[in-house]
Amino acid sequence: MKKAFLFLALATLVSEGFAQAKSYKRGVSYGYHSANDMEIASPGISWWYNWAAAPDAAIRSTYPDYHVDFTPMAWNSAGINGVANWAGQDSNIRYILGFNEPNFRDQANMTPSQAAAAWPALQAIAENQGLEIVGPAVNYCGNCVSENGVTYANPFTYLDDFFAACADCRVDHIALHWYGGGNSIVGYVEEARRYGKPIWVTEFAAWDGSAASLNAQKNYLAGTVNFLERDPGVYRYSWFIGRTSGGAGAYPYIDLYGADGTLTELGRLYMDIPVYDPGHRFQIPVRIETEEYYLMSGLFAELTEDNDGFMNIGWTESGDWAEYKIDVQSSGTYELGARVSGTRAGAIEFRVDNQPALAISTPNTGGWQNWTTISGTIALEAGEHILKMQVTTGGFNINWIDISAGAVNTNGHKPPPAEIYPNPVDGGRVYIHLPGTPANGEWRVSLYDVMGNRVLQKKMKQDKEGFQIDITEAGLTPGIYLLYVAGENQGMSRRIIVL
Repeated sequence: MKKAFLFLALATLVSEGFAQAKSYKRGVSYGYHSANDMEIASPGISWWYNWAAAPDAAIRSTYPDYHVDFTPMAWNSAGINGVANWAGQDSNIRYILGFNEPNFRDQANMTPSQAAAAWPALQAIAENQGLEIVGPAVNYCGNCVSENGVTYANPFTYLDDFFAACADCRVDHIALHWYGGGNSIVGYVEEARRYGKPIWVTEFAAWDGSAASLNAQKNYLAGTVNFLERDPGVYRYSWFIGRTSGGAGAYPYIDLYGADGTLTELGRLYMDIPVYDPGHRFQIPVRIETEEYYLMSGLFAELTEDNDGFMNIGWTESGDWAEYKIDVQSSGTYELGARVSGTRAGAIEFRVDNQPALAISTPNTGGWQNWTTISGTIALEAGEHILKMQVTTGGFNINWIDISAGAVNTNGHKPPPAEIYPNPVDGGRVYIHLPGTPANGEWRVSLYDVMGNRVLQKKMKQDKEGFQIDITEAGLTPGIYLLYVAGENQGMSRRIIVL
């Protein structure tokens, strides 16, 4: 079984410097926000709820200033009137949440028929106020409600019977809670797809004993958020919780907030997981971080211990795959490098528009975080394509795919080694050293932020063995950017840090 690993210096740098738009999906389940808490969290979250009908007292009148949605909840049937009162006076509300873990006797404690009987009153609020309604939030339980001889330990059995008893009810979204570790949430979400509705995961954390340290909880958070962020069936999610009475340094290590208006290490990581953009295309040549897939089946991410990168993909089994949208700048034969690790030999097939393009074997490196780079050549036509990484034999991790530094043009000429310095960039001037290339050659230089937005584009003439560019005109904020340099039939990309 794969171990959970920590991220080291680069992940710390990423958490301090990532410049990105915030995720529409990402939220927090917590009920005691101060103004300072919401101020520090608002750049990274889009919504929150507190299991109540009205927002937290300290920000009740000011929360719209932070551009973070509040979603009221009817915790059980007694909370319906409160939701009606608040939704009637707050024009910012767009969704309402149904009952909280009704299959738990120590939570909402409602059988399927009781929840179905109460639902029309909640539905009327949604219809009167033009809102969408999220179904009862369920999870596996121990002390469960029973009805007609059925004890509802299984959340999907509960929902099946709720929908049977509430056949004419309107439920726009499904809600789940999850506290399992590892990659267990993948199968749970998969089961919920049976209802054909967008999924909200309104509570989640590793609280099953699998995350016995802060570092383990960070690793769980990173992989799970990356999955939820990129799964097209997941509409919204919220981490549990803002603060616990034990604090960030005590089990279960789930606090996002430290002192008033501060984020814990876990909180900073939660805010900084890259936001999913389904329209993003990687401009080839490029280094692709494997966790930044477009679509995926069977894989899962974890924080990497490699000397470069943020997360790696793992849990590989035969038939698993990940797809990446690419835009090839120039037709040619490229060298594809893949950064891998594992405890036995594996194999990958890379496909372009679902046609086989490169088969490559992965070695036994003697450990899940003992990394090596393997490579092969791949032919790519100019234009937009889907690059698919198909696992043919599992048992390995993969950190990144590089289609850049080793590019080979159609005439078989391999570009020389290149350097970009200084990196990190402090002062705005970057020198691109291109030894062995003809003087006066023309190069296209593009700079992209982590969301794939182009923030700078230039055409440069080479002077001797390189050229210098000034990136200050782009008005960049500190963070991580991707620099692309392309000439005739050759190119490269590098990740640079702007201080």
